[in-house]
Parts: sequence; C-alpha cells; structure tokens
Amino acid sequence: MNATLLPLLQTDAVSMETLHRRYGRLLGLVRTVIGVVPNCSSYLEIWPVGFRTFNVMVPNLLNLPIFLWGLGAPRQIVGLAMSSASRTAQCAYCTAHNCSFTLRRGASPASVVGALDGAGEPRAHAAIAVGRALASVPAAITDDERADLEKHFPKAHVEWIVLAIAMMGFLNKFMDAVGVELEAAIVGEVNALIAPSGWHPGKHFAGAIPDAPPPRADSFGTKLGVLRFAPAAISLDRKWTVGVPSRWPEVGGFLRGATGHDFPVLSRLTHRRAIRAIAVMLRDNLDPGTSVIGLPLKGRVGRIYAEVVGDAGLAAEIEQLSKRLPVPVEDARTEAALRLARAASSSPAQIDTDVVEACRASRLDAAATVEIVVWLSVLQMLHRLSAYYRA
Repeated sequence: MNATLLPLLQTDAVSMETLHRRYGRLLGLVRTVIGVVPNCSSYLEIWPVGFRTFNVMVPNLLNLPIFLWGLGAPRQIVGLAMSSASRTAQCAYCTAHNCSFTLRRGASPASVVGALDGAGEPRAHAAIAVGRALASVPAAITDDERADLEKHFPKAHVEWIVLAIAMMGFLNKFMDAVGVELEAAIVGEVNALIAPSGWHPGKHFAGAIPDAPPPRADSFGTKLGVLRFAPAAISLDRKWTVGVPSRWPEVGGFLRGATGHDFPVLSRLTHRRAIRAIAVMLRDNLDPGTSVIGLPLKGRVGRIYAEVVGDAGLAAEIEQLSKRLPVPVEDARTEAALRLARAASSSPAQIDTDVVEACRASRLDAAATVEIVVWLSVLQMLHRLSAYYRA
C-alpha cells in the first residue's frame, strides 16, 4: 500500500510563520518566481542543512535572478526540459510546479503539454529528450541526444539546461519520497491543462481540486519585483557559500580536504556559481558536525542509492568517501534507515506503511529522516549530472 513520510515529519515541521521570520526576503523572492512558498520548506528546515542545501542549489543552478531577465539559456526551453524530467521521474508534485514555472516564463500551453509526452519543435525537442534521458533510472543518454542538444545551443546554454535537469533530480527525489503536499494554488492553475495528459496529483493532494486560471507570463513588473528581494537573497547566499572555490582544480582540492573526495564531475563545469553551489551542498551534507545519522550510516545509504540506480561510478565515489569511516552500529535504527533508503531510492519511491512503521518503531526521528532523503536527493542530482558528462 502506498504511503508517505509525512506522518513522521508533520509534528516537527517548521511553521511558515517561523520560516518567514528567519528567511522572509528569500521566501519573498521564491513566491515572486513560482507563485507560492513551497510546502517542502517546512520539512527541509527540520534538518536546517536540508533547507540550506535546497536554497543554495535552486538559484545557482537556475542562474536566478538573471534567468528571469532572459539572459543565459532560453527560459521556456529550460522549463520544458525540467517538465519532461519530472514527468519521466513520475513526480506529480514537480510536474505540476514545472508546468506552472514554464507558463510563467512565457511558454505556450501547447508546448507545456507536448513536453510531457516528449514532443516539441526541434530546439525544444533536443532539451526535452535530454530531460527524459537523464531522469530515467538509471540515467542514460545517447551520443545522438547529446549531439542534438549541442547542435542547437551554445556550450554555455547546454550547461545551464543540464544543470536544471540535474537540479530536478534533487527536487523529484525529495518531493516524491516525502510526499510533500502540493499547494492548492499550483494544482488549481495547472490541472485543467495537464490532467488530460494523464497527470494526477495522487498522494500530493487530497480533496476537491480548485478551478483557477493558468498563471500569466512574467511581466516587466514581475521582473522588477524580483529586485525588491534579490539583495537580501544574494547576501544570504554569500553567507552560505563564503570561502568555497568556484573553479577546478581548486574546488576539487577543497572538497578532498573537507570530505575526502574531490568529485571530479565538477571539472566538467564552467559556470562558477553552479560549481560553488554544488561544492557547498556536498560539504554541508558530509559535515560530521551537523549530521544526525552520522557519516558511516550515510555512506551505507549512498551505497544503496548507487546500487538501486545502477551507477557504478557513483558507487566507486561512495566507497572513496567511506574509506576512512568506521562501520556503523548495527541496531534497529540503522536497519530502519537502510530500509528507508532502499524504498526512497527508486523512482518513483516505494514508501509503504511497513517502511513508515519501521522508522517510527526504531525512533528514527524527523531530522534523521529528512537528512536521509536530502542525501539521496543530492546523490540523484549527481547521478544525472555525471551521466551527461560521463564522469
């Protein structure tokens, strides 16, 4: 029977009131870009590294706020690639959000519906095909798909498109595995458009679906509105990323010192803000001082993910990370954590009532649960990125 992790997290979820007190300007920017403050924020902040990981990743891998002004990769194309990836990963939450996001960036309703089935004009089709390929399990991309993308876009734009698809790997995993509730405003504005294609909110939304018009494309006022919140969001990003290199090989040396591994996929990237953001995500998620499950168990969780998705390269990297770590204690909590990891690693996740009850019975607390799913989500981002660059 399908279930979600929400019963394990709802008591500890951080209220929106508290989130706005802590991160008001940042959340204002998020609302301007996507129309809502996503419900995942309340769960990610249970383990604050999770919230920080999410909010370092999204703006830097999407090139925000520059992206909204039409600089860099085409906004509609990026949105269509993200939509196709989420549909392939079978994440109903992200599929709805990506459709809303893409409409806000000016894409036509017909192009959004087409992307869900892999269709689009030649440039869009190239990006959509890569989104579908990288979101498959295991991630796989052919030389022809890669060449087609690189034929239609300059190298810098190709990298932004691939980074957006990789970012969706994190979001697809977290939203689906946790079962995050889809915001009524989002489901209302996209349901009439994408339900005929077979989309349904499923576990992410209960009750009557509201009827709302689709979102409008960004206006000049929307773009100006971003400027109201951008300085505070940029200041917070600088605080979270200070001291982290943004070039290879310096970033490899930094990560080797911080985590024991250099993550060579970063050598294939050129966009400095993305390199720095991914390095921050890895440093923070492999920090023994903030981990509530401990790095030895985290290593075993990583091995399970690599095994489930069939990524031998990632498995080797996890082994490299684990070399200097002791063997985790074998107890009911460890067993429940590994059981959760195996169920959540699949796409879509295979969370059932037995998994939820095992976590509850073993006293795997909310922070530990969030940490496990966030780590799996980081690994899914790396899995997609490495598949494209063959790293």
